[in-house]
Amino acid sequence: MSTIPPPLPPRPAPVPPPPRGWWQRNWKWALPVVVVTFVALVAAFVAMMLFAIRGSMMRSDVYADALARARAHPELVATIGTPITPGFMPMGSVSTSSEDGGSGRADLVIGIEGPRGEGRLIATADRRLGAWTWESLLYVPGDNDLEQIIRIAEADTPVEHHALPAP
Repeated sequence: MSTIPPPLPPRPAPVPPPPRGWWQRNWKWALPVVVVTFVALVAAFVAMMLFAIRGSMMRSDVYADALARARAHPELVATIGTPITPGFMPMGSVSTSSEDGGSGRADLVIGIEGPRGEGRLIATADRRLGAWTWESLLYVPGDNDLEQIIRIAEADTPVEHHALPAP
């Protein structure tokens, strides 16, 4: 005798997949946009800091006097010609303090060039009682020829204040 097996229970209705979220639908274009935006913001921040540092160095009395003395030095003008233009970014530091009536130190390397040559101004100055004085201000030619170094300012010469040019 054969018995008929009982009928199978009804199959449950298929469960629809959960709805996809925004990120699941849009990640292929959103991820590159987020990465590029982050990189652009970091680059903008670095550029702003670079220009802020550059601006603060270029507004210092030491930088302005070094360029003014270089442009007025007859031996340097004869060597590299005129006009003497500064490079984009001076290197070094200018630190000041209001302690002891105004103290500080400046160590700058300023790239300069003229029609007949290029080189660097090596500027070192101290600030005591609010007044800057040169320790040394030298021109070193681009080829680092030690025999061609020109002394622009003698030690203990006061640094002069120069009005900033209009932008």
